Amino acid sequence: MKKRCLLVLVLTIVIAGAVFAQNDYEPMPKNTVTVDLGPTFFGAVIGVLGNSMGDEDASSSGFGIGVQYERQIQEKLTVSGKFTYLGSNFGIVNEEINQKTVLDFSLASFSLEGHVRYYPAGNVFFFDGMLGYAGMSAVFSGEFIEVDNGKTTKESISFSAYRSYIKFGVKTGWRIDFGKQGGFIFEPSLGYYGGLGLGDTIGKQLANNSAVNNDIGEVDEMFEIFENFIFIGGPRISLSFGWRF
Repeated sequence: MKKRCLLVLVLTIVIAGAVFAQNDYEPMPKNTVTVDLGPTFFGAVIGVLGNSMGDEDASSSGFGIGVQYERQIQEKLTVSGKFTYLGSNFGIVNEEINQKTVLDFSLASFSLEGHVRYYPAGNVFFFDGMLGYAGMSAVFSGEFIEVDNGKTTKESISFSAYRSYIKFGVKTGWRIDFGKQGGFIFEPSLGYYGGLGLGDTIGKQLANNSAVNNDIGEVDEMFEIFENFIFIGGPRISLSFGWRF
């Protein structure tokens, strides 16, 4: 926890120092607030894929959002801070004669990111470098119900795990003003993010907390896919809308 707080503090100091740096270039809108619907798209895809698997007893849903504040510190250079959230939930119900199994599994991630952007022409096209902190949680809960000779037996399970990451990445995109500089903007961008995991993997935490001491390789591989390509890293599409002032 101390390492997480220290990382967030360092990022805050660096961004704040850059934001309040002396500006000696010609006047232009220096503040931009945007809402990124890229994570919303990822969440919708998770829900659609889960619900299209053809199993009546399985369901899934997902939601994501990103919010960013950007500050112009030089004619071609900006810094920004961004918060991103992406969550999903999967439910499975399996019924057999005298037996019923209900399982709920949720995954969620958030990130606090510091960005530095360079605009080669000073206006539209940009390169973006990012460094930040991210966290990913996994929560399992379920119930097994059995009826034998009129007697009902219930057995519940519950498990949660959390892992921290140093997050980094690059992207490129366009900041599109409609008419003069300032006011409503649209900002599409493409990039690739990665994450350096800290501490035990979620698969290992699962084994340690559920007394499952056998091979956890397959479980770790599954969570690596979630981490590297969906919730923490992987290709990133941003579709941001906001206001520049």
